[in-house]
Amino acid sequence: MGLSLDEFTSLSEFDKENIISKTANSFMQNGADFTIKTMSELPDIIERINSLISDGKRPRTN
Repeated sequence: MGLSLDEFTSLSEFDKENIISKTANSFMQNGADFTIKTMSELPDIIERINSLISDGKRPRTN
């Protein structure tokens, strides 16, 4: 995203959502399997990855 915390927190909610979306799209286009907005989403992603692995799959092969 390239912003400091102060720069990010000074943005409007609309601008925050816009830059988060652009950053997530960029990551996905460049090979990320998942993106999260906050660390609170991490446990669900880990559970999803573990489920894929236990089914013998890898993230992009589901």
